[in-house]
Amino acid sequence: MKPELAILVRLQGIDLEIRKFNQEKASLPEHFNALQEQLLSKEAECDRLNERLSEIQKRKVDIEDEFELENTRLARSQKKIPYVKTNREYAALQKEINEIKKANTAREDDLLAIMEEISSLQEEIKVKKKEITQNRREMKAEQKRIEELGAEIDAKIAILTKDREAVSQKVRPDLLSKYNFIRDRRGGVAVAAVSEGVCCACNMNIPPQLYNDLLKEEKIFTCPSCQRLIYALKVDKK
Repeated sequence: MKPELAILVRLQGIDLEIRKFNQEKASLPEHFNALQEQLLSKEAECDRLNERLSEIQKRKVDIEDEFELENTRLARSQKKIPYVKTNREYAALQKEINEIKKANTAREDDLLAIMEEISSLQEEIKVKKKEITQNRREMKAEQKRIEELGAEIDAKIAILTKDREAVSQKVRPDLLSKYNFIRDRRGGVAVAAVSEGVCCACNMNIPPQLYNDLLKEEKIFTCPSCQRLIYALKVDKK
């Protein structure tokens, strides 16, 4: 392999390591983001439960007010009984009293159902708030983990970047520029080995004459299919 290509292969190894660490760092927030989505969902559910609780508590107050008013009305109607003079008046008054009692019995049933729902909602809200507190605790711990791992990765990248600068200085500017151009457009891989006439990067055959020229190691060639810089991978045959 030509010395310049050997340096580029080394440079590519460094670049791939940097790329790997950058991808690793970019993926760090994934779990945190998932926790954040869970938190938002739980907070929204808690808000919904609180809204329902507020609505039903208001309904409870309204029914209790109705119940109290109707009880007052019932008491007034019952006080009229001794003063009724005709059967017709008595029947009408008794009907009114029975209707009030029937309506109040229905209100009592409604109040019992509402009280049960209020108790259930309060318990759900209590559980949801505990989940939210735990979720926030996990997010805080995850944020700390991300910061610590991110700092470690940054330190590794800094060392590799320094190595890259040193290696890059050993490559002539025009070749380095070509390498960087190809690397940026070929997924970080700018240099590829050719094994038995096949480019190991794109798995395409290269022309036989090009392969023969490649074996001579006199010039730097590119793959006709993927345009990467290529070199012959020689296998010792025993």
